[in-house]
Amino acid sequence: MRHILRFENPVLSRVISDQWKFSRIFFALVVQSVLLLVICQLLFRARLGQYADLIFLSQGVIALIIPPYLACSGLKKHFAPLLSQNLLQLSPMRLRQNGTIVVLGSQIYTFCFLILTAIVFTIFIPSISNITRLQVVQLHLIFGIYIIVSASVGGLCWRILRHEIFATEVTYLGWILLIGGVFLLAPLDRYLANLEPIIPPFLHLNPLMAVCHLLEIDVFRTPHLYELTPIPSYRVVYPPWHIVCMWQILIGICCVALARWNRV
Repeated sequence: MRHILRFENPVLSRVISDQWKFSRIFFALVVQSVLLLVICQLLFRARLGQYADLIFLSQGVIALIIPPYLACSGLKKHFAPLLSQNLLQLSPMRLRQNGTIVVLGSQIYTFCFLILTAIVFTIFIPSISNITRLQVVQLHLIFGIYIIVSASVGGLCWRILRHEIFATEVTYLGWILLIGGVFLLAPLDRYLANLEPIIPPFLHLNPLMAVCHLLEIDVFRTPHLYELTPIPSYRVVYPPWHIVCMWQILIGICCVALARWNRV
């Protein structure tokens, strides 16, 4: 146990020290803020809801797309030398133990942004909308879970592909399938008489449904999405946000378990 602690602590310290610089954190906060505004503006133009609601929906998207890249970049930086020197096969236990630390340590920028937005939005959003402070706190709890889960998925993809860009793209593809899977129901509606029994799984696995349920956003009955999916034609109830989070946590646990498996 002492050996493991002595080995893991320097790794975590190195991961944090490489990123814990004011200039890098400031730049990361600016980039994420710009992305938040851009995504929110796109969703607002699509008329998917009120601007205050779309801010949190946009932050949910950011919590899914930024962590995989950071996780893959961190893993590449710390384990690429082992791969290039063909030493990876000699220390599989070391990779499994330290991979999780590197993945979590690489999320400093996303957690700093999460803390910043939690403070700012808790102060200002309730004063300009019907969103309560409790909802803001719950939403940021959801985003924190998504950051860890998304980073875990990216870490697993890197373990399989051993390539930063490819692993990130595969992770994005997975989120696109989970989020956009409801649009695949449109072709099925032509051949099946009743889609109501098969709609709930698509909603339970969609991470953005947690935000929609908590803020009571009926996103599929907005003008631009009404005709793209058959969901508005059925009496469908959005799954509770904690149920959606439980599914995401299960996905994260499976990814961590597979990443620590000897054969992956």
